[in-house]
Amino acid sequence: MDQVSRFLLLTILSAGHVLSYNYYLTAAVVGHKGSNRVGEFRQALQQTESGQEGDFCKIEFQKLDYDETDGSTVYETLNIARDTLNNASVAAVLGPYIDVFTSMAYVITKQAHLLTEKSESSEASLRSLPILPDSDSLADAVAEIIADMMKWEGIAFLSQNDFSPVTKLSRRNVKVWPIRLPASIDSEDDKELMLTLTRLRSAQRRRLVFHSMDSSVVKFVMKAADKLLMLHSSLSWFITYLDFGDVVSIINRTADIYGLQLLNRHSISSSSSSNDDLNNAVLCDSVGLLRHILSQKYNCSKEPEQNVNLKAGDVMKFVNDLPNGTSAPYIGTLSKYVWTNSSDNTGKMRTQYSFGIMGYNGTTTKIGNCTFEGNNITILETKQMPSRDQSLDKVLAGHTFTVITRVEPPFVMKTGSGRYEGFSVDVLEGIAKEMNFKYDIRELDSITQNRSDVEDDWDTLIKQLMVGNASMAIGSLAVKSSREEQISFSFTIISSTISILTKRPVTSPVLFQFLWPFSWQLWVVIIAFYIVAGGALWVMSRYDVTQNGSEQQFDLKESIWYSFNLFLGGGTEYSPQTTSMRTMIAFFWFCTLVITAAYTANLAAYLTLQQQDNRIKSMDSLSKQMTVKYGLQKNSDLMQFFKDSSIDPFERMWATMKLEEKTRLIPDRSTGIELVKNGMNGSDFAFLDLALMNEYAALRHCDMESFDQNFKETKFSMGFPNGAPYKDDINRAILILKERGQLDALKDKWWSIPATAECADYVRPEDRQKPTAELDLANMLGVFIVLLSCVCLSVLIEISNRVMSLINGRRKAKQ
Repeated sequence: MDQVSRFLLLTILSAGHVLSYNYYLTAAVVGHKGSNRVGEFRQALQQTESGQEGDFCKIEFQKLDYDETDGSTVYETLNIARDTLNNASVAAVLGPYIDVFTSMAYVITKQAHLLTEKSESSEASLRSLPILPDSDSLADAVAEIIADMMKWEGIAFLSQNDFSPVTKLSRRNVKVWPIRLPASIDSEDDKELMLTLTRLRSAQRRRLVFHSMDSSVVKFVMKAADKLLMLHSSLSWFITYLDFGDVVSIINRTADIYGLQLLNRHSISSSSSSNDDLNNAVLCDSVGLLRHILSQKYNCSKEPEQNVNLKAGDVMKFVNDLPNGTSAPYIGTLSKYVWTNSSDNTGKMRTQYSFGIMGYNGTTTKIGNCTFEGNNITILETKQMPSRDQSLDKVLAGHTFTVITRVEPPFVMKTGSGRYEGFSVDVLEGIAKEMNFKYDIRELDSITQNRSDVEDDWDTLIKQLMVGNASMAIGSLAVKSSREEQISFSFTIISSTISILTKRPVTSPVLFQFLWPFSWQLWVVIIAFYIVAGGALWVMSRYDVTQNGSEQQFDLKESIWYSFNLFLGGGTEYSPQTTSMRTMIAFFWFCTLVITAAYTANLAAYLTLQQQDNRIKSMDSLSKQMTVKYGLQKNSDLMQFFKDSSIDPFERMWATMKLEEKTRLIPDRSTGIELVKNGMNGSDFAFLDLALMNEYAALRHCDMESFDQNFKETKFSMGFPNGAPYKDDINRAILILKERGQLDALKDKWWSIPATAECADYVRPEDRQKPTAELDLANMLGVFIVLLSCVCLSVLIEISNRVMSLINGRRKAKQ
């Protein structure tokens, strides 16, 4: 065959291919300008037709945009739509309900309208065919499942616009609290969404129904709820979105979550560019339904003699023949498609289909089935959801808490490296290890971006909890009735009464305190007295004739020694013989007796006074003296207590402090501590504050003391937003730490005496031994020092005498 013949043959074959005939179904795709989904339908059509050879059934889509820019564009697009749909060769319309643009009386006058999207409103028509279950049927099913199968008596109902199940739930005696979600939700961090969920959490509703057919909205809401820990095991959710598998794919909590599964996930195409499986299913089923109608009318494997267009009436005839079985129903990824008239015969509703009732609490379980047959709904419970693991290390495992705090030693402190430490941080770390969660500590001003006054810090912090900026608050957060109305508190972690912080008295050992009963002048007189008495004895002994011929003479040395012995109560071998000397000695004994008795009495009194504790240790003793000034922090709870008290001595003390308000009401705690250390205008100062704070200050400096007072107990706890479902779990962990003694160990850690030189001799006031009548070494050490000194002096004298005797002996030997 030559080249010309071959070219003619190819041309004839090509012409024959181009001129092949098909069965056509033309469908119009309606939508707002800029959001028309005709491209998605064409993509779904390509996926359906791929790999099908010898198929003579073809579907074509026409695009009809509704332009609302101005009145002229509205009029123009309406005319185009009416002209297009006035042609009976356009067999069907796909897309959402758009008010007048999809009016069944004025625009879509012949065709069936396959409603591919849920809308707030719709037009009742026997030619409106919903692809998804109609709102009324779905509302009936939801109400029956919640009221009859799950037996929930009270729920919070969340939706953006469709509250149709609310009235049906109310008729079944279910108490419903409707919650309108923001009309536009763009992300899981949407501020209005977070605020709405935070308020819902504060209301402490434990059973929640979330009604939406928008995949992105469902995911945003559930992720936001997860951030607020509203997917906790103490809460139960029911989600009406018809693809439950898509919902649980983003959930990693252990809450009881229930939902509906209409989509057959095993038959959905995975090649779509969209992540919305339910939307993909609607597209694929819409295209598949049109192909099914076309194939039911014509034999798609046989080429027609000419092009044939399916008419609008053919589609409606197929739909109307479905209930009686004349037409074979299409079964797609969203179950069987059969429509029947609604109960009032004004519209169409899907029937003869079913969806699964699903449950999830870590694993997905099909717990029931819902079947629609005509206007009847049948609920069949097939299986109970397995019980979830309530172990403390599982309920919050993997979650990251945002923890807000205010730096205040020793509860929370910040190191130079930016790391947080302190008593409250250690408690939080212990709870986190027990429950396997993580946390991110943020200081107050890092969230608010500005620093408020100190007395307002906690109020600002509490507001951050209330608006959902944090999940937990730690630090010196005191439990108050006013705060209890705004937030929730954990079990008490630590408590404190009020204490008096005073300067620690300086104590130093007095070695020669045995000399203190007499003044130094009296000691000089006594020494002079016994020297004079000894000298007088020596003078008088020189005229004592009894001394003549005696071996022992009352010379000056012996006279002084004799008077010294008499003074100390000792005895000697000498005895005066003359009447004059004996008279003088008798009165010397009398004077010695008086001096000794006075010394003994004064020494006993001195030692007794030294054992007495004269420190100010109570409010009563503080209020009755005028030497030590006292004060407290201005605008504090303690100030309000004194101000409102009518009990003595608090009322008296407040009157005193009020008279000197500028100096007695201290602006902050650090100023009060400095006044205790340095005094006020030359007087000592006592600072009234929480015992925990005063004791910590005393232990850090060791030059102050804190004396607890048994009144006005303050409890410190962790703070949570009202309705926080994880509060009970945290409380369980706190109880475990208490039972193990870990909280006591942490208190000992942060309120311990530092191992420093200045604190080496520090003893807590409550640990100090009570005074006793016993004397210790410090009381008598001076006596032993004097004794040791005299012994050393005696030895030196004796050595000197020996040396001198040896020297004198050698001199005499040389002579």
